[in-house]
Amino acid sequence: MCSSVWAQIPQAGLLLLILSPVLALKTLEPSPSASRSGRVPIEGWVDVRLNHFNAANTATFPMRYYYNNEFASENIVIFVGGEWAISPGWVRSGLAYELAEATRAGLFYTEHRYYGLTRPTEDTGLEFLRFLTVDQALADLAQFIQYVKSDAFEAGQFRQAKVALVGCSYAGSMATWMRLAYPHLVDAVFSDSGPLHAQEDFPEYLEVITEAIKVQGGQNCLSSIEEAVQQLTLLLTTSEGPGQASQMFKTCSPINARSTLDLATFFWYGITETFAYLVQYAVPGDIPNACSVITNTSVANPVQRLANWITAQSWTQPCIETRYSEVVATHRNTSYTSEKTTMRLWTYQTCVEFGWYQTTTSTRQPFLTTIPLEYFHQMCRDFFALNINENLLRAGIERTNLMFGGLSRLPDKVVTVMGSHDPWSPMGPNVDHQHHLAPVFVVPQISHCRAIRPTGDSETEELERTKVAVLQRMQSFVTGIDSGASELRAVASMVIVISVLAFI
Repeated sequence: MCSSVWAQIPQAGLLLLILSPVLALKTLEPSPSASRSGRVPIEGWVDVRLNHFNAANTATFPMRYYYNNEFASENIVIFVGGEWAISPGWVRSGLAYELAEATRAGLFYTEHRYYGLTRPTEDTGLEFLRFLTVDQALADLAQFIQYVKSDAFEAGQFRQAKVALVGCSYAGSMATWMRLAYPHLVDAVFSDSGPLHAQEDFPEYLEVITEAIKVQGGQNCLSSIEEAVQQLTLLLTTSEGPGQASQMFKTCSPINARSTLDLATFFWYGITETFAYLVQYAVPGDIPNACSVITNTSVANPVQRLANWITAQSWTQPCIETRYSEVVATHRNTSYTSEKTTMRLWTYQTCVEFGWYQTTTSTRQPFLTTIPLEYFHQMCRDFFALNINENLLRAGIERTNLMFGGLSRLPDKVVTVMGSHDPWSPMGPNVDHQHHLAPVFVVPQISHCRAIRPTGDSETEELERTKVAVLQRMQSFVTGIDSGASELRAVASMVIVISVLAFI
């Protein structure tokens, strides 16, 4: 491990990159009671190539998917899996399910290589991770589509099918890029909150969080957060302060304020990421509720108010880890059954393809202590190897944007939805653009992956209208028929159910 100062800074910012999409799909997934489908989804497996770009390598591995044939007749809808384990809920309810119904399609949910039970290699050692790239994952999808459209699946029922993809977050990026890379296999795409521009330094993430807190929680809340951070920083420089902070924030072990590494682990993983989680998965009421605790003047100490809110969150339980050595150890575990396997795998992808490091280099955020880009560079080396460095990262980012175009031009027949309070929105299309072949809908005060849930289950009227518009555009792309049909107009008049996000 490098002995430079940035070798002693923890990986809190990246942990959000790992945790957020995974927890998003778990928390947003329609509950069994909300399922409209009476069918039990079929769990299937198909062998795909380990290396799609080397004809001499004929190795294959089993890729998992779920299949709901409730509406299966003419077309194919695929809910694309990302960096998480798939589960049946998304083929029983949600916008992809409604699209399958509208287009008489078989509905599938595919699992991304290395995640969940789709395990191409014996473990996640660095020597095996060379096959974990978005290019290979897109090729898996291409091979899966070819399989479903072949005589080997359902006696060739889908041989002439049109194919629509639906994806959220990174899976939304993948769905968009499939239309670019395999236009002969993909006829329509819906991307919800998918980042498209790879970027090394991503300070805009915290800027959006700041704006969301200001709009939904008020300036007083932002000021209270900043005051608490200032006082906490000073407290940790005193002899008794680390012990007091450990008690207030319920850390897993006493804070070692003499260790730059442990101190930073506490601050960034315990403080900054907690707010990131709040905003990224916020539904109306979440941010004001948090701010009511943070600004509660019946508690005189702003640091204690901050601690009261943070320690009440499920994602900070049972305690906040402060030992960088423990963080590194868990991320170096190469077993697929490791508790942090998903985080290790996605960390690798960010280190070699995407970046998206949520630094505090912007002055437009209340988390005053700065964590520089160099910290993330060191984290990549610590988790994997010295050659997983900033030179490799920059080359990977350049290649990603060259291959897929970043934000320069959206492919046709791709419908995109972004929330104006989604911290990922700066990396995706974030301006309303109603081009008939590549529309972009930006929904005010909505955050990450809110449009993939069912119609009738929306936080705002505008989100509900956006879902209906997405269904109209996607149905038109798949069938070639004007989708302003009466049944979709009927959907628009449904009573909006306020969705309560139950954190897991």
